[in-house]
Amino acid sequence: MKNILIIIFIFTSLSAKEYVIGFSQDTLANDWRAAQVQEVKDAVKKHPDLKLIVKDAKAKVSNQIRDIEGFIKDDVDFIIASPKDARITALVLKKAIKKAIKVILISRTIVTDDYTVFIAPDNYIIGKDAAKFLAKHMNYKGTVLMLQGVQGASSTQQRGDGFLEEIKKYPNMKVITKRANYLRNDAIKVMENIYRDDIAFDAIYSHSDSMLIGAREVMKRLKKDTTIPTVSIDYIKQTKKAILNGEQLASFLYPTSGKEGVQVIVDIINGKKVAKNITLGTIMITKENANMIAPIF
Repeated sequence: MKNILIIIFIFTSLSAKEYVIGFSQDTLANDWRAAQVQEVKDAVKKHPDLKLIVKDAKAKVSNQIRDIEGFIKDDVDFIIASPKDARITALVLKKAIKKAIKVILISRTIVTDDYTVFIAPDNYIIGKDAAKFLAKHMNYKGTVLMLQGVQGASSTQQRGDGFLEEIKKYPNMKVITKRANYLRNDAIKVMENIYRDDIAFDAIYSHSDSMLIGAREVMKRLKKDTTIPTVSIDYIKQTKKAILNGEQLASFLYPTSGKEGVQVIVDIINGKKVAKNITLGTIMITKENANMIAPIF
């Protein structure tokens, strides 16, 4: 009996496979992206057969390409990526697919179908819904300052396209666009320049909470009107506080897609069929429901 148990143990040890996941993140300097990585790490810990390697591209497309090339060279089993550039990153991910490496895109996608699964809320619809809400609150007239995310990222393009498509229905409204790259510090610089150049606006639509927090910091420091309508995306703890305090009109909940990405990997390992595109639900947070919905971090 003892010999049988030894044989079973040896067989189990030899047959157990460790699956390696390479996660290519755009930047860890962004609080939302850092939270996305942490969510993936927490989800991976629940599965002893998964090993995670995280690479920080430090907001450079060239670094992200290098990191993904490294994962391909090392023959990882899965690549998780949140592409900084939808076109350029597609070229290297095509190599991964050709090598039979499964590619899981979370929160951002690419311009080709060279991926296994893409998981995210619908950024275009969020943009349209933000425009509808803001336009109504502004009585369909006035100028909106749109703080844009990273150039080339699918989320930036779609959040902008959806918003502009809706706003063009209202002839008495216009949009000013300024790029702040999803970063608080960049938004601070943008707002300082806006006030220096005396650029007028009546409301703010920000592609992320972090940028709006940076913008509001400047507005307070310069004693500007912080009661103007402002809407952003993500819904983090600081934003919840701002909404409840009346400093912000609304935010759209934007889950990081991290735990869902790991679950898809587990499903693939277990032979389950997975959809190529998975759209996560979202909701607009206002003062009316802020206490009922937990921030994403």
